[in-house]
Amino acid sequence: MTFSLAVLTPSEAVFEGEISSVVLPTTDGSIGFLPGRERTILEVVPGDLTFRTERGDYTLETDGGVAEMNDEGLTVLCGTAYYKEEAETRRLERQSELSEERRRQEQSLADYRMSRVALIRAFDKIRRARIK
Repeated sequence: MTFSLAVLTPSEAVFEGEISSVVLPTTDGSIGFLPGRERTILEVVPGDLTFRTERGDYTLETDGGVAEMNDEGLTVLCGTAYYKEEAETRRLERQSELSEERRRQEQSLADYRMSRVALIRAFDKIRRARIK
């Protein structure tokens, strides 16, 4: 017996398919779901979401979100979710992106300061020219 699982992030559907069981990390600890579970909505905390399909067991690392179990299955909405095997690579990519963004912000601030100094100098030249 199986039920539907959809793990969705703002950018993609990480998993959509039929499963036989799932365990979610929640504020009340790990909670398991089997086919026929009653309707519920709960908060998912950062951690490992594990599920079983006919092909085997899988683990997703999530940053938390919301899960809803209804007649159509279980839907998990979260900010990010990665298969455990690629989680470290994704984390390093994200750190690299954040580092690059910080560098661009620092460069932008430095450019702003240089432009401000050039503008002050230009106004000073205009002021001096008027005095003469």
